[in-house]
Formats: sequence, C-alpha cells, structure tokens
Amino acid sequence: MMGNIASLNIKLPEEVKTQTKTFFTAYNKKPQQQPVFLHKTHFEGDGVGDTKHHGGTDKAVCVYPFEHYEKWTTELNLEAPLSIPAFGENLTVKGLLEDDVCIGDVFSVGEAIVQITQPRQPCQTLASVLCRPDMIKKVVDTGRTGYYLRVLKEGLVAAGDEMLLIEKHPAHISVTESNRIKYGFLKDAEKIQRLIEVKELAESMRESLQKRKM
Repeated sequence: MMGNIASLNIKLPEEVKTQTKTFFTAYNKKPQQQPVFLHKTHFEGDGVGDTKHHGGTDKAVCVYPFEHYEKWTTELNLEAPLSIPAFGENLTVKGLLEDDVCIGDVFSVGEAIVQITQPRQPCQTLASVLCRPDMIKKVVDTGRTGYYLRVLKEGLVAAGDEMLLIEKHPAHISVTESNRIKYGFLKDAEKIQRLIEVKELAESMRESLQKRKM
C-alpha cells in the first residue's frame, strides 16, 4: 500500500478574523516547496492554536486525503474548487483514504516513520474558516475526516514523497470503522472493546471510549 504527498503544509498560530468571530489558530497553513523536518510533535515551523485539543505526540501530523476535495467542491456547490489545504492538514495525501488505512499502521514518508493513531476530529475552526456552520456534521456524516499520525522516527519530509506502508496493524480496524465507533454510528460493544485494546490508539480517544462504557 502506498500513497503520495500531494502537498506539505505548515503555519505558526496567528489571530484570524472571520465573519462571525476572531480566534487564535494555525489553520491557514501554507504549502511548502522545500523539505521540512518532522519532529516528534510537529513539523518545523508549524504549530497549533488550541493546545488542549490539538497537537502532542498522538496528533503530531494531520493528514487529509486529496480525493475528498473534488467531492466537497461538488457537494457544497462551490463556484471554484477548494484550495489545498482547506482542511488545515499538514499532509494532503493521494491514495490513502480512511477505508484503506488502519489504526496502528506504520508508514515511511521521506526520512521519517509515522503511525496512524486516530481519526481527525473536525472542530469549530473548520466551520468558521469555511463559513459553513454545518461543516462539522457534514464531515462526520460522510466519514471524510482525515486522520492523525504519531512520529516514530524524525526526519525530513517533502511534497512528492511516497507514503509507503511498512507494517500493517494486526487488528485491521480502519479509520472509517474507528469513525463509526467514535461518533456512535457503530454501537457493537465487542468492536468498541477491540478498538480500546489497540495500544497504538491515541490515548485521548481511548479515554473517551472507556468513559462511554461506564
């Protein structure tokens, strides 16, 4: 299994004003033409505005599939295509959709090695920047969330690099299935427990699922 980095995007947090609010965010990331060093918690020159809900070792890199952009442009009836990275992602990736990849899968990308930890959770910033109050629900309902990576080995990464699977997790719980569990579409107790027991799952998501069972 292999994907390709269509765009590598970074931005330090800044104050952003929209039609309805002002907030501190690194959402408006900029594509990079040169290689960027990937640290354990972030790309060099990148950051997060809301450190309570974003960033850290379990959410070091945000990935969004390139293939979703055309679908959103059509479904949102936009006059012009959405520009990358409209979803605030670090890596816009071709060929690795949520159906294809699993929690715990390990990939090489450039000099780095990364591992999938959980689905990306859309937040209010997404809705505010796109000026679409319904966007969070649309992302959740479609399952086009993207996903997060932890960094197992640091190194330089660049647009155009291959993202190559080097270890498939034996549990085979896809990001799509994880989304269905996370948002309550799948209420199978056995499958929920299987996901909880995947030690590579982001700890914050594990805690959330465990609380749901109480």
